[in-house]
Amino acid sequence: MTYGTIFHESPPPPPRKITISVIGLTLLAAALFALYTNHAWEDYYITFRSSQNLATGNGLVFNVGDRLHTFTSPIGVLLPALAYLLTGNSSVEGALWIFRFMSMAALAGAVAVLLRTVTSRGWRLAGIFLAACVVTDAKTLDFTINGMETAFMLLFLSLILRAHLVAGPRQALRLGAAWGGLMWTRPDGCVYIGVLALAFLWFHREDFTGGNRRRLLGLYAQAALVCTAIYLPWFGWAWYYYGSPIPHTIVAKSGIGPARTLAGLAHTLLTLPGAVWQRSTALEDLYLPSYFMIGGWPGAMTVIGRAGGFAASLLWIVPGLRKEARAASLACYGVSAYLTYFPYFPFPWYLPPPALLGSFSLALAGGQLCELIRSIQRGRLRRGLLTGVGAVAGLWLAGQIWATIESAREMRTQQDLIENGNRREIGVWLRDHAQPGDSVFLEPLGYIGFFSGLKTHDWPGMSSREMVAARKKVGANWATLIDELRPDWLVLRPAEAGRLDRADHRLLGAQYKARRTFDQSRAVAAADVQGKPYLAFDQTFTVYERVRPKVVPKPPVVSLHFRDQTITPTHTESRFGFSSMRYQDHDVIFAHAPSQFDLPQAPGLGGVSGEFGLLDSAWTGDQWHRSAGAIFSITQIHADGSSTVLFHRGLDPANRPEDRGFHPSHLTLPQADGASLRFQIQLADRNNFGYTHTFWGNLQGHASDAGNTTGTRNDPTKARGVD
Repeated sequence: MTYGTIFHESPPPPPRKITISVIGLTLLAAALFALYTNHAWEDYYITFRSSQNLATGNGLVFNVGDRLHTFTSPIGVLLPALAYLLTGNSSVEGALWIFRFMSMAALAGAVAVLLRTVTSRGWRLAGIFLAACVVTDAKTLDFTINGMETAFMLLFLSLILRAHLVAGPRQALRLGAAWGGLMWTRPDGCVYIGVLALAFLWFHREDFTGGNRRRLLGLYAQAALVCTAIYLPWFGWAWYYYGSPIPHTIVAKSGIGPARTLAGLAHTLLTLPGAVWQRSTALEDLYLPSYFMIGGWPGAMTVIGRAGGFAASLLWIVPGLRKEARAASLACYGVSAYLTYFPYFPFPWYLPPPALLGSFSLALAGGQLCELIRSIQRGRLRRGLLTGVGAVAGLWLAGQIWATIESAREMRTQQDLIENGNRREIGVWLRDHAQPGDSVFLEPLGYIGFFSGLKTHDWPGMSSREMVAARKKVGANWATLIDELRPDWLVLRPAEAGRLDRADHRLLGAQYKARRTFDQSRAVAAADVQGKPYLAFDQTFTVYERVRPKVVPKPPVVSLHFRDQTITPTHTESRFGFSSMRYQDHDVIFAHAPSQFDLPQAPGLGGVSGEFGLLDSAWTGDQWHRSAGAIFSITQIHADGSSTVLFHRGLDPANRPEDRGFHPSHLTLPQADGASLRFQIQLADRNNFGYTHTFWGNLQGHASDAGNTTGTRNDPTKARGVD
């Protein structure tokens, strides 16, 4: 079999011109999808909360101060952080658009690499068809512009394919660098690396590496060293910073569903071809829009999608097919089995990479089929068969284009009604109504978690170590989880609220009250788009607030009682703070020196009485554990800033027994509009503040100089200092 061009009519345009044209069309398609939909995926905002914290100096964390690895892709979190820095940390929307441009460039690079890899071997139309398959795929375009890391994964997969197929002196370096880039994109990149390596080892050709399989194994060993050198810095830093190199997102998702075993994986590998016709698998989802299985799309699409995935993943069993196509097909099969078995759901952003591998195989197989047809001697039959192959390829691309256009309309509606109209609004509402330190229990973490800024207990716990611990302790029942976690807020869909009510009817009513419902059901019903059941899934949310016990405000620690009012400080200063305590059957204000507080002199306040002193602990210890004494003073601060000392008294209980215990005081206050009283305790020895356990007690205001007339009055001649 020759490996020349597929058709031999006219010489192909220079590869550079083809490449530039395809790059331009790729960028145009992605840009149009972004401009039309403005779609930002839910998970982008989960990651971007950490990106924003990193850019603003709060660390690579979801909650400030909590080192939890709440993202999966290092590239997916670091590049948005860089994008936010480029906006001067001022524009969330601007950072998203910068990251979109980065992702569009990565997709264009992937398509260019694929095109040059295929056309450089003489398969011109196969390369163009492959590029068209990638550029017109709905999920590929969407997850390139909606904030996910998908485009970078496609770029590095394309580079891995090229490194396998194009031999040269730097082949190991190119392969290792592509492996390293894939690991920086997703930690499960090692699965893709291993599957592709095994596939090309099985379907090895000497011109791939310029040698036999032993040479290929040596190439892999060298590439592994390069990959390790590239990825090890992140691996080591993540282990140091978070305490584990395994993202918490993986830990949170791993406990859902039955335990994964090697036997279960083997069963999936053996039964996948048949299972694709019976239930949802990754193979069925490869070439269909996101969450199409929820409904609202033509039923024939399921058959077409299953047929495409089935064919792409089983071409490796076709004898005589090009080994490049068989290797890519086997890799598509292996990755699809992995994505069918291990994640508890084949999430759509996982699927463009195996779809690319399948398209690569289909394109090469189609090109080889055309070569076989061209060898037929009968011209009419040859032309008819070639026309048939071209028609199938054209119909496939036309179907993809239609699905992409309809998907764009769906995602634009999703962005307007669900993401912005519901989830973002819920986050903003919670931010405005929640109290500092509140937490929220919810499933859709991204928008609500980002725009609320609250502590989140999300299902299954990607941002919450507490959720994962609670699941291990009490199980997966939401009612018991809420009872264990005691969140302040709940954000629930109607079906979720119904399940909670059936599990514990006291929960939504006695313990939590509905505060507001966000409902887009009428707008969703009126929308004329495909896939409406997907939109309807998130059309209604209700926010519940925990019923909080009524809190009786405690009296302020520092206060002055006058008539029927409590006068509180306008200013306080204390190195160690103020606190209430019981001392020798007296309620006192512990105010470790140095400290002071200012109380406004209310109209009619003519006198102040109270107590002051030092606790027994200030003088009962040995010479190294005693206070050097303190100086108490009360000063009247006038409105013009001038001051008058009304009281000044030093105490040294360690050396003067008479200075121990309580010392009463009663002051007559000169009347002064706008004045305040400064209660101050200073250190007798500024270099010794240990054990200076000072206090004020029983502060009372009086209308005139009446009442208790014993003790120290505000006569400066009677104030005694400390020697």
